[in-house]
Amino acid sequence: MELKKQIEIIKNARLIALAKFIIPFCIAGVAVLLFWLAGPETYTKYATVFSIYSFVPIGGPLAAVVAGLRLDISGIALISFLIFTDGILALFLVWNFDYAKKIPGLGKLVERVEESGEKAIQKYKWAKRFGFIGVVILVIFPFQWTGAAVGSIVGRLLIGMTPLMTLLAVVLGTFIRSTLLVYFSWLVTLLVKPFF
Repeated sequence: MELKKQIEIIKNARLIALAKFIIPFCIAGVAVLLFWLAGPETYTKYATVFSIYSFVPIGGPLAAVVAGLRLDISGIALISFLIFTDGILALFLVWNFDYAKKIPGLGKLVERVEESGEKAIQKYKWAKRFGFIGVVILVIFPFQWTGAAVGSIVGRLLIGMTPLMTLLAVVLGTFIRSTLLVYFSWLVTLLVKPFF
């Protein structure tokens, strides 16, 4: 009887681990499908913002906000999209960090992000002392390679926060950063517009 209980516990643990691995991809897939169903123009706008946000190494968040506003994406929609993007990344990392390191190709990227997280904690020791607020600040002000990915790893592995608290810190930091960038971009546009 005891052996059957242990086998059942192991099966349940594996199912939970599989669900945690698949759920972020399913959520992202549904979002991509919804953008695709909204039409090619909408899909292209958000794909452009996502590409800039994800792959521009320095100034990606600012460049993505400027591009999104120039593509006539509303400020609220842009902020929501960036929060969603960082939230899905954070959810995947806080649930699957160890598994992600074993995936060919992705594993190398995750290891680099982990190294960036360790460097960030060494360089910004205050982040560890401040815990939740420290992770929020690391996400708001992406010092070099910090941001949602590094914030997730710092919060979960290096500070020891729960997955939920780490996810909340990343989402809050992304919300504050994105809101500041959107309103800063609008302000600059208003100030510069009379000269052009």
